[in-house]
Amino acid sequence: MLKTGKEKVQQQFGSKAEKYRESSIHAKGADLGLMVESAGLSGKENVLDIASGAGHTAFAFAPFVKRCYGVDLTKEMVQEANRIAKSRGIENVEFLFGDAEDLPYPDTFFDVVTCRLAAHHFSNIKKSVSEVTRVLKPGGKFLLIDHYAPEDPVLDAFINDLDHKRDPSHVREFTLSKWCQVFEESGLLYQEVSKWDLRIEFLDWVERSATPADALRELVKLLQTASPKCKKTFDMQLNEHDEPLSFCLKVVLLLGRRN
Repeated sequence: MLKTGKEKVQQQFGSKAEKYRESSIHAKGADLGLMVESAGLSGKENVLDIASGAGHTAFAFAPFVKRCYGVDLTKEMVQEANRIAKSRGIENVEFLFGDAEDLPYPDTFFDVVTCRLAAHHFSNIKKSVSEVTRVLKPGGKFLLIDHYAPEDPVLDAFINDLDHKRDPSHVREFTLSKWCQVFEESGLLYQEVSKWDLRIEFLDWVERSATPADALRELVKLLQTASPKCKKTFDMQLNEHDEPLSFCLKVVLLLGRRN
């Protein structure tokens, strides 16, 4: 029986919770501080982090807000995040099993909703963003960090093919024009706060996802045979044996304010 997108996510991340606890891309980075700064916090906020993984975003916000809530589709990730919170003595965070398309919270409950490096796994992005709007207070903020695809259809297809070959639970990296459309249709004012390139070390990238050998060979070939435009756009680095060393993903911090 074919697995649904959500089942693929649970299979992909359920056995890898500890890897995402230790991953430097997820656990650290200046983008966490930028996210907190962009929220304009007063210390009285209730914050929800969607697809919270090992809890890194919630932990970054916890010292500056009233309370943080995290939801994740993978129970092992929820358990890992709660373990980390307990071990660090962080008392104003709580992680629950939950679906981005059906958030287990009442209307207009949150001042801020966050989602970091996860939305490309969502099966129905329109429904997920509509849920964000539902749980946000009027004037509340949605802060989203994710990889995005260039507007050029060839570059768009390339990066999505690369990510899906590495991780079958990958659904889509959207273009910024698509994100703008989804935000506005969901009742959020759209703003691009910052864009940057995220350097990805190839071996760490495939090891973290436990990419099978046949898929790994396809990834190597895809990077080796990429067009000059793809290689330049994603700043691919290969060694003297034409083996991939690293490349860059395009990342954006978006701010959506509920009307």
